Amino acid sequence: MVLQERFEEYRRHIRFADLDLASRAMAVLWLDTFRARVMRSCSPRVASESLRRELSKMVDSAFLEGYILARAAMESGTAGVIFTDPEEPGSVEEGLNRLRLMYEEEVMGEEPFYGEPQGAESMAASLVRQVIYGPQLVWLEERELLKVHLRYALWAGYKLAHFERRLSRESD
Repeated sequence: MVLQERFEEYRRHIRFADLDLASRAMAVLWLDTFRARVMRSCSPRVASESLRRELSKMVDSAFLEGYILARAAMESGTAGVIFTDPEEPGSVEEGLNRLRLMYEEEVMGEEPFYGEPQGAESMAASLVRQVIYGPQLVWLEERELLKVHLRYALWAGYKLAHFERRLSRESD
């Protein structure tokens, strides 16, 4: 099965609620900060709440699709990755702190998707193009800037899957 087919298959099965509790918390923290940045840079004078919601949904969707793309590229299946136990005191908090540290330790300025499995970068670019050049954004002047932001959101979701994998290996 090629990456595109695996991605489409995983996309049907993996939902945000399937993420480990610490991963969901990390994603929400990251997305809250990032959405605010996107709004400030791509649509600072937009008063339409529905447009703001639509742009937020695009960012959220790009993040989750990046996560799914990583899982498809790693061929890790659709089963949830569990590395924290809510029943164990401090487990979720520790997992969240470790994920946060991994994000902070990431090399800034590194080219997204460089060195990743073949096809991951072109697949990411294709996913972003589908959104950016779709009919709902034809009127948006800052499309090219939003394109950069969506690519970064995809990359952040992609990295979350990598970090989860590292944490689950370390906890075994």
